[in-house]
Amino acid sequence: MFSEEEIAIIISNKQIDEVVAQLKKEFIESEARYLKIKNHDFLAIILLSPEVGKKMANQNISLGEEMSLQKKARKYSKGGFFLSKDPVVDGLKYLIKSFPKWEDKFYTAINKCLDILIQTEELQLINDNSISFESRLMRSPYFLVRFISSLFLESDEEILQTRKIKKDELEKLNEIGEKVGLGKHLIFKEFMAKYELK
Repeated sequence: MFSEEEIAIIISNKQIDEVVAQLKKEFIESEARYLKIKNHDFLAIILLSPEVGKKMANQNISLGEEMSLQKKARKYSKGGFFLSKDPVVDGLKYLIKSFPKWEDKFYTAINKCLDILIQTEELQLINDNSISFESRLMRSPYFLVRFISSLFLESDEEILQTRKIKKDELEKLNEIGEKVGLGKHLIFKEFMAKYELK
């Protein structure tokens, strides 16, 4: 899971800040006219969107899943809002309410962030099939590994482990991987191969 500090580093990139600002403006005008949120916190919502997509694979989010999302949201918030109103939690509620309308736009924003952060020469390494998945993962760009673990796992330690998943969730994760731009990379395909159906 991303830390508040890592999100601050990502949003400090001017191009990423512009991507986030544009989507934030569009989202607030359409869904949440009175939502006051900084770009850092809106990026946190964008980065939580794959988690929302996974949890909505069966078309609804349980109370436990919603609480899990809120816990992550509070950890991503700039400045910490554990005892007061949290802008990321508030924004996440608006996103969940109208997720089908915004899902692809949020995934496209993640795709743009990845394109900005990961250099062409780094892509050669992550697609080199002469190196084992585990070795390639350990030598991959830090941000790529953080994106994969933060967007698709509950905890970072699971990245090399075999994981159990329901069929509809697996299909949704593959779909999200394609939409955020990771699906075209060998390292992501091998990461997804670590899932086993329940």
